[in-house]
Amino acid sequence: MLPVAPFSHAPPALSLFSVRASLQGLRSASPPLSPGRPLKALLGASATALLVLVPGRRLRKLRRRVSEDGSRHPTGATSGWTKEGCEVCSQGPGYIWEWRPGVQVHFDRLAPTGGTAGSGSQDFAVVMVHGFGAESGYFDQQLKAVAAAGGTAYAMDLFGQGGSWPTDDPAPNGGSPGWSPVEGGAGDEEWGWGNSLDPRFAGSHGAGLAFGEPAWLEQLTAFVQNVVTEGRVYLLGNSLGGYLAAKVSARGVLGNRVSGLILANATPFWGWFDEGGLAPWDGHLPAPWWVRPIASTWFKSLRSNIGSMLGLVYARAGDLAVQGRLDALAGRISDAAAHPMGAAAFASILFAPRQSPSFGDALDQVAANGLPVLLLYGDDDPWVVPFWAQRAAGRVREVGEYYGLSPAGHCPHHEAPDAFNEVLVSWLRRREADPDAPEVLQVGTVVECRSETSGQGDLIRMERRL
Repeated sequence: MLPVAPFSHAPPALSLFSVRASLQGLRSASPPLSPGRPLKALLGASATALLVLVPGRRLRKLRRRVSEDGSRHPTGATSGWTKEGCEVCSQGPGYIWEWRPGVQVHFDRLAPTGGTAGSGSQDFAVVMVHGFGAESGYFDQQLKAVAAAGGTAYAMDLFGQGGSWPTDDPAPNGGSPGWSPVEGGAGDEEWGWGNSLDPRFAGSHGAGLAFGEPAWLEQLTAFVQNVVTEGRVYLLGNSLGGYLAAKVSARGVLGNRVSGLILANATPFWGWFDEGGLAPWDGHLPAPWWVRPIASTWFKSLRSNIGSMLGLVYARAGDLAVQGRLDALAGRISDAAAHPMGAAAFASILFAPRQSPSFGDALDQVAANGLPVLLLYGDDDPWVVPFWAQRAAGRVREVGEYYGLSPAGHCPHHEAPDAFNEVLVSWLRRREADPDAPEVLQVGTVVECRSETSGQGDLIRMERRL
């Protein structure tokens, strides 16, 4: 979900797959672009795939301050729940799941606090998947809303993001020892650059260790299979998370456990290379010798002020409440990016191949399967402009609902949580057969509501378009 750098004396750095994806969008059959928006639609469509990690020691004090702030996780995130293979996180709120030997996945879980979503069975869950560079904490308001509606809420950090990392250096002897996450510590790029893989990370089939789309799809699938105990599961994804959630839903590996799909400004494209193509490397460690200087140089060049960069894709970045959330999110992103595996993970993600089906084909399959879909998009997103939301809505017309929120940008759930949650909870209640659940809006109607859960904040215009 991280943005490109603002223009200064030079244009922002666009990734090669961002340009390729834009050209792919040009070739796709589509309705005309709205006046004044084609350049944004074409150049911004897959800018969400630009991989930005920002370590930098100058932000560590902010990271420490934010890490000590209890607002990252909703109250009750570790309230006595137990599950084999999972344990309470010793470094802060939330849980740790050992996905693979030596690989720990951080997630938040909030048990039902209410029973208004359906008949009271409370046997449904919403699994939330964040955008690139973000983490589970920016779903804090959705975790609370789902729990209050009678569901179990999960938010998982993708591998190589947030708190989901290897426990040890998987390809050691590639850097200097003694990494420290505090001011004055050793360098940031120390893990993952050795010339051999630690056998612990080889996997049961010897597939090895990699970051990126293939690993994330496997991770999300395994998380639902092994951690989520509820019978009915709704997948909610923002940006990259929506792209992944759509693909997992379409693949059918989870059978009839997936009861619905919720997309918030899902990126329609990701990655450079097709699987089985002519990529010089597939992202599996150890990396070829020539990868480190390229990836490390690019990695360092993308260091900047995270808060300012995030502000580019929020429509109301100057609002005090939004700014407070952005500052906290910026600190958490920089904290994760300073992990010693950061640069090697960045390199692995860059070269990881795209997986089938494409995002568009995934939506077609979801619709063919009759799976309900909710599209909740911020209209003021400079990347995933309404053109892409309309394309997605057209593919799921028979099974979907589409709402546009404004002013709201790339992360509407984080920028306008009250408006977002009003639609989300109503949709969940109707899916869970609550006879008292009204539709928030009829197609074609517009309402305004406050942006904050406190009832304060700006008025958000909410329009149902499908």
